This record gives sequence, C-alpha cells and structure tokens, in this order.
Amino acid sequence: MRNFLTLISFTVFLLTGNLSFASAQDLQVGQPVILEAKKPIGVPLHRKPSPSYLKHVPSGTTATIHQLAQDGHWVSIELVSGDTIWVHKKYIRVTAAPKPFAPHAPFTPKTSAASKTSVGGEGEVWTNKAQCQAAIQNGLRMSKMSSEKLRVATWNLRWFPAGSAPDQFQASAEPTDLDWLICAIRWMQVDVLAIQETLATPKAKKAWETLTHQLSKQTGDTWRWHRQPCGRPNDHHIGLLWNDSRAAVSQFESLWQLNAKASSAKNPCTSGLRPGHYAFVQAREKDGADFHLIAVHLKSGPTVFALEERQKALNRIDKAVQPLLKKDHDVVILGDFNTMGAGDRHSQRSELKYLRRFVEKERPGFSDLPLQVQCSHYFRGRGGQLDHILVAKDMQEITVKSVRVTGYCAVADCQRIRGDYPLAYRRLSDHCPVVLEISNNNDD
Repeated sequence: MRNFLTLISFTVFLLTGNLSFASAQDLQVGQPVILEAKKPIGVPLHRKPSPSYLKHVPSGTTATIHQLAQDGHWVSIELVSGDTIWVHKKYIRVTAAPKPFAPHAPFTPKTSAASKTSVGGEGEVWTNKAQCQAAIQNGLRMSKMSSEKLRVATWNLRWFPAGSAPDQFQASAEPTDLDWLICAIRWMQVDVLAIQETLATPKAKKAWETLTHQLSKQTGDTWRWHRQPCGRPNDHHIGLLWNDSRAAVSQFESLWQLNAKASSAKNPCTSGLRPGHYAFVQAREKDGADFHLIAVHLKSGPTVFALEERQKALNRIDKAVQPLLKKDHDVVILGDFNTMGAGDRHSQRSELKYLRRFVEKERPGFSDLPLQVQCSHYFRGRGGQLDHILVAKDMQEITVKSVRVTGYCAVADCQRIRGDYPLAYRRLSDHCPVVLEISNNNDD
C-alpha cells in the first residue's frame, strides 16, 4: 500500500507539471527534490560520489540537496529519515524553482519566563539540530549553572571541522555541524572544553572563530580558544575552548613528554603525534578553584606497537607534571587516551586495567574517574572507552566519584547500535563528551 501511495503522489507531480529535469546548473544546496527511477527496481543510492552501491529506494522518494560533487553530476541528498547519501543527478527531479541556500539563523534565548533553565533534554539534544535548538529555547540544560561548580569536559570532534580525513570518504561521517555543536555546548554549559582532532587549516581557524563568536553572542559571555601551535595543518591538534567570563585559562605550553616519539621541547609534535596541551585554569569567582589542566590525545591504533607507544607516554606523566607541582598540586589530565587494546577484547580490558593501576603511581598519584555509562566512543556498532579524566588524588575540589558521559553514547546507553548510526555520530563525532564537575573553591 505504501509503494502504491508513493506512486500516486509521484504521478500527481508529473501531471501538474511541478517536476522538471535537473541539469547540474539547476541544483543548489538546500533545494527539495524528488527521485525518479529508470527501472522498476527503484533509484540506486551510493556511499560516496562514485559508483559505490548501497541500496535502492522507490521512485517518488523526496529529499533535500545536502552537497554537490564533480560539477554537480553527483548529489548528496538528505532523506526524510535524516540519512545522507549520494545519488547521480540523472535520477534527480526538482520540485520547484531553486531557492538560494542560506545558513540557519542562530537561535536566541527567550526573555520570557520560559528561558529559565531547568535540567533535562538529553534525548532531544542528541537527536538532531532542530530538537537541540528547541530544547535550548525552552530552557533545558544538562544541569543548572552554579557559581559553586566549574564544569570541565573532553570531546574528540573527529577531524574538526572536516569530519573525516582529506583523502578518505566515509558515508557515516560528515563535516562538523557547527550550529548543532554550538547548541550542544550551550546545553552542557561547560566552562572549559578540551577538543581533540582539530585541524590547523584556514577552514579550521574560521570554524573556531565561528564557535567563539556565536557562543559569545548567544550566551552573553565571552568565549575564547587556543590551539596547539606545533604540527602540520592537516595533522590532528588539541585545542581548548573556554568561557572566559567564568574561568581564566592561561600559561599554555606543549608538554613534549606526552608524545612518545618526542625527545625534547624542540620537537613536541614529531611524527605527527600530539604533546600534552597544558594550561592553568583559574575560576573568575573570588576564592574559586585553580588547577593545572593537561589535555592529551595518545597514539591511536589496535596494535601492539601503538599500545606500547601509549604506555610509554603514560610512563612520562610524572616527568611532565613534576615542574608544575611547585605551584599547585591540583592536576587534571583529560582527553582521548585511545585505550583500544591491541586488536582484541582481552587486550583492551588489560590496557584499561594497566592505565588505572599505572596512573596511581605517577606523582602526585592520579585516579581514573569511572564513567557513569561504560563507553565514550563507538566503532562498528559497539561502544568502547577511549576517553578518560584523571584527577590528582589529593585534589580537594574533586568531590564526585565518577564523570558523566552524554551524547549519543548516553542515549544509546552503550548498547550495540545496529543499522544506521545516529545523526550525532555522523554530524558531530564518533566520540561523546565526558564531563567533570569541580567544586569551585580553592582548598589548597
């Protein structure tokens, strides 16, 4: 019955003359279209802008143009389901005159009583951008803003802002949706966010500037950013984004010891790997918390070699931290530790145990705070724990026993994902944010 109704709908479009054959010049991003099959089997869809067959859909399927490639001969379309996929332009029929594409206008907070924040909205925030923005407008937040707490988080944003490696096409990965990212950051109300996998290209710099400008505009606070200075533009870098109205972040330094391949401060980003990205954090609140913050992104790879490189970096923590302890013994180390083992579940569990036991002995002694849900990343439909937050054991400002994972990982409750990945996976990251709350008082 469904296919029959679709056929009737498509026939009506043909009879009323609202469809026209599309040339490459006719097509524009944001334009609604209808797919017309050449054969009874339907319209073939592809994983990338070249013959890479995925599935067929019926004639009459509606969609919106998401991207054009190869002079408009291949078209990335977004289906009603939210899936984004490629189709050849010969199957495209336009439904009306093209409309110029305009970026979404940012949501602005309401000034009515509805703008008062209340806790909730996790499911909506991570479903799609529109629902996230609606939740923000309705005053929903992950938790209430408080002068008694600082919120620090880590999030690997997967080749930010490209979404994937320049020489690799991934059907499940798209360029970072900046509007959605801004919305999610506002919902989490983080004060300092450590970001892994940012590029250092002109496009990446513009994306960082867009983040800080829009966050400042939409929140009324002042937001700033800093990215690791070393490394090639298309290499992964670590960056920090923070609400400068809530916390001062300064004294940036590249801790070469946390790049297992580096031998001194002269080559902190050698071999395309990342050093630790250090900063000192001081709450703006009088007598507020202050601490050393170190963001890391250890070597990736499910191999014995990569595992040994990660352990070598961990073995250097005390050497990297020792000079800092003269000023303050409060240290937070967070980021993507890539604890994926050497290619099997047993070695993955062993690496996690090694990390927890080993960092306890690294001066001044660290605790690997457990996650409230047991994953922070998905690969091939299965959740894994790659992201960690280590805190100095004697840091009195840490009163929590665990850290919170949000994002699609929390919505899925780390259960196996079968079929299509959530939109947040494709348009934000394969990782999920991990959030730590710190008591905003100086107990040194």
